[in-house]
Amino acid sequence: MEKQVNAGEFVDRFMTGSLEHLRYQQSPVKIFQLSEIAPYIKFPTPPIFLGYNLLVHITEGYFKHKIGAKEYVVKAPAILISNYGNISTIKSVDKSAKGHCVLINDNAMTSIFREQEILNIFNISPLLNLSPQESTDLNELFKLLYNELLSESPYKELFESLLKSLLLKIIKLSSSNQALNRRQEIAMMFKQLVHKNFKKQKHIGFYADKLAVSTNYLNRCVFSVFKKSSKELILEVLIMHSQFLLFESNKSIADICYELDFSDPSYFSRLFKKIVGISPTSYRNKAT
Repeated sequence: MEKQVNAGEFVDRFMTGSLEHLRYQQSPVKIFQLSEIAPYIKFPTPPIFLGYNLLVHITEGYFKHKIGAKEYVVKAPAILISNYGNISTIKSVDKSAKGHCVLINDNAMTSIFREQEILNIFNISPLLNLSPQESTDLNELFKLLYNELLSESPYKELFESLLKSLLLKIIKLSSSNQALNRRQEIAMMFKQLVHKNFKKQKHIGFYADKLAVSTNYLNRCVFSVFKKSSKELILEVLIMHSQFLLFESNKSIADICYELDFSDPSYFSRLFKKIVGISPTSYRNKAT
């Protein structure tokens, strides 16, 4: 799998200035005030394979953030969620932006997601606009989480409970506040498995076995949620990661094609253009 960018690497590669205040948090859940980050980011960042789940609550200002192929203009008050496995690009940030940014290690997220209701976080739009009162209520939870994580001895059970409360509050505020049905649950778990295993496992049978369902039932579940087949979703994830490789490496397009287990560079290029809208060569030239 491509090299994931963790919080410390992001600071070193894409920020400038005196930033020691951003390097000291060691827990699997990290939280920062946007005022500690926004003035120091170098724009635009390249496509980044984030090695964590990202949750941003903006209370003042705006930022532009691209997740996969879609760009979001996030204006306060709002929430942005980007799950592990996404390719992200920060296009711009208001240097006076305020709010909080939470980074959640995927292992910590897996532990939290044992609770059925929190799986709904996968089923909401990455961008959630808030009313002033909703933002104020959420901000109180973010401040409690911030104070606990930055205390001298953070209490694991407490900060995990605060994080769960935050996620549940966000789910409640979204339009997806009903419990996932069985098909939705399977489709969401399939998508997460693909992001973690796509490099070695491209056959639907592997994922069906992992989820203890038939391939036909898995396809029905995936199509009912994403309006595409399981195979199409796997190909989209592969192309998403090819975008990362095109920017981050000097490998030829043919080498990237073979690394991602495509046997035909021409087919890879056609598929890339169909999903991204431009050819791999044009994408690389545009990105650099």
